[in-house]
Amino acid sequence: MSKESLSPVDQCGCGDIGYLTSRTITIPLAHGLGKIHHVPVYSCNSSWCDEYSIPSSISSQLDELADKMEAQNITTLDFSNPFSEKEQGEEDNLSSLIEGFTWKFNNRTYEDAQVVLVVPGEIVVLQSLIDPSEYYTLKPLEDNKEGIIFSFGKLYTEIKEMTYEEYLSLEPTFTKELGTLKMDEVEDTLIEEFGEIV
Repeated sequence: MSKESLSPVDQCGCGDIGYLTSRTITIPLAHGLGKIHHVPVYSCNSSWCDEYSIPSSISSQLDELADKMEAQNITTLDFSNPFSEKEQGEEDNLSSLIEGFTWKFNNRTYEDAQVVLVVPGEIVVLQSLIDPSEYYTLKPLEDNKEGIIFSFGKLYTEIKEMTYEEYLSLEPTFTKELGTLKMDEVEDTLIEEFGEIV
């Protein structure tokens, strides 16, 4: 990846605030339509918006990848594969991607829970609207061969307002891990667990 790290927040294609995330991009190739998976893009938090914007440093790399795909006569490629050497920029971009992903949960409310604390790149804390003493945590784990993985946990506390300081005083003693989720599974799991976003 580029040696310059990507900002976790920029502009979505619709003009609204865009959060760094990744998606599959379709590109025209000489031998048909190609797809590049896990391309870093900026996308807003709205479920009705299909727009996104590609960072300029990524855009130039997509052209190089398209040439490579045409040369090898392939139609699909993973964006991260060609950059196997761990450059500092790649590490920074990975942390920016996690930061942008967690940031978009800020002030989000589901039918049965609301996000009460977001520390971009570190933690998302949700509080149950049914039982206010029930909290859920979403934390990125160390880099994994399967991609970015989040730990989904649960804890109980009588704290009325969850601040970062309060969270640090609790963590990790009272958190029970419910499971681990790939980054692209997080949204669906939260909706399944807490209902639609309101």
